[in-house]
Amino acid sequence: MNTKLLSLLLLLAFSTSVLPLKIRAEDKVANQTIQVSLQKRIPSDSVKGATVITQDIQQWNPKETAIIICDMWNQHWCKGATERVGEMAPVMNNVLTIARNKGVLIVHAPSDCIKQYKDSPARKLGQKYLSKKATALISDDNLPSEKDAVWPIDQSNGGCDCLPTCKEGGPWTHEIDGLTIADNDAISDSGAEIAGLFGQKKIKNVILMGVHTNMCVIGRSFGLRNMVRLGMNVVLMRDLTDTMYDSKQSPMVSHFTGNSLVTEYIEKYVCPTMVSTDFTGEKQFRFKMDKRPIVAFITAENEYRTNQRFPEFAHELLLTKNVNCEFAYGKPISEGPGIHNIENLQILKDADLVVTCIRRRALEQEKMQLIRDYMNSGKPLLAIRTSSHAFDAKGNVSRSGGGVVASNVPVSDQLAQWPEFDQQVLGGNYQGHYGHLQKGTDVAIVPGMEDHPLLKGVPSEGFVSPCWLYINSPLRSKNIQVLLTGAIPGQPVQPLLWINNRDKGKVIYTSLGHWDDWKIESFRNIMFNSVDFLLAGSKK
Repeated sequence: MNTKLLSLLLLLAFSTSVLPLKIRAEDKVANQTIQVSLQKRIPSDSVKGATVITQDIQQWNPKETAIIICDMWNQHWCKGATERVGEMAPVMNNVLTIARNKGVLIVHAPSDCIKQYKDSPARKLGQKYLSKKATALISDDNLPSEKDAVWPIDQSNGGCDCLPTCKEGGPWTHEIDGLTIADNDAISDSGAEIAGLFGQKKIKNVILMGVHTNMCVIGRSFGLRNMVRLGMNVVLMRDLTDTMYDSKQSPMVSHFTGNSLVTEYIEKYVCPTMVSTDFTGEKQFRFKMDKRPIVAFITAENEYRTNQRFPEFAHELLLTKNVNCEFAYGKPISEGPGIHNIENLQILKDADLVVTCIRRRALEQEKMQLIRDYMNSGKPLLAIRTSSHAFDAKGNVSRSGGGVVASNVPVSDQLAQWPEFDQQVLGGNYQGHYGHLQKGTDVAIVPGMEDHPLLKGVPSEGFVSPCWLYINSPLRSKNIQVLLTGAIPGQPVQPLLWINNRDKGKVIYTSLGHWDDWKIESFRNIMFNSVDFLLAGSKK
């Protein structure tokens, strides 16, 4: 055979054998599902009128997913708003790049600036499929789910927080330059156009990011409310958005707490939220001027309704303490699929204070390490009730989380636990509890502790808790200061509230925490006092 012909055939064979492998690898990356954790506030099954916080884990096909970027203009009439948009843009562009590479459709929606892009491929795609059906559905009205809902902030003055107040106008001409517009992206500020495009592309999942949450993000023809009306599985990326809110207006909280309150409202009445971490694997975005201490609530138990009580407590902290509250969530179940998982634990990397009520959970090694790292960081902990047996699942648990496994199963096939957490961190000695009594537990102040700052607002005669009494005596730390004890007839008195002055961070633990304890003014005062005490100590 001719040498040149042989070489050509070999080259062709090599090319056809390698090229499909390359394409298949790229397709594999593009078609990987995206795991997202969606935070939502829903009506409680057990308490009429109450709301609980949930984290719904979903697996999305990137080809069925889109991101809409709302009104990230080059300039806003408010100087502060313009600065915050500029701060978000690089982080947002990173998310968009990652999402685009996975196969997610990116839609740029810089309202009032669309003519700027009339000749671009992205604009031509954006206007290609107008939906008449969507035109009939789109509305400026609130959703039925918002009936009787109270809007959380006063934005009647336009929301500029600058001094002096900026003069309103419309200086925007295009989307901020920090966001890349690719040829296979779309550009549109029309909900009917975007709905038609989504129908053509078979889009099911829609993420909204951009500004401003309380105005355009929620209310535009392509905004959250209308995506709900159009039947989309719509989500707000809560860390890549901003509000127009003037802190001199009701409820007179910081601009960034205004953000948090609007996010709460959306989670309760409109749609779930998520964070950019699900795409980047990095810490969620925070504005550099958001100096609020971060209180991270971890709830993972099925007995004491902390998925209801913690968000209620956090809401009051938002309004009164100028803190930022974040949640990591485990299902409120005692067995079954998903019990051995807690979502959103990356918040521990930013937290200034952690508040826990966790019961018998095992976790992936990486998640347990996040908890260990925080507990060894020197930062404070407020631990409630079942936290004394937070990470003791009473047996080995397989990585599938399906339940207890034989003791000879290799460690590599097991989820991580921390049964020594009670002794090493809390200084406790949990040995179970006494039976339920109709009378409850008599709570008394330890003599000499009456003026302790944690007990401000607690009467000298103590109070009665509906909690069944935990057995914790004798405690197992030399650095413990007991403030409250509990007693029931015929049994030894037990320590009920103490401070463990660890070298690696101050800890407050109480075995109180029944859902009805939160109705008792003394208990509520202890909780607020504890937050003040621990945050003040962490600043030293």
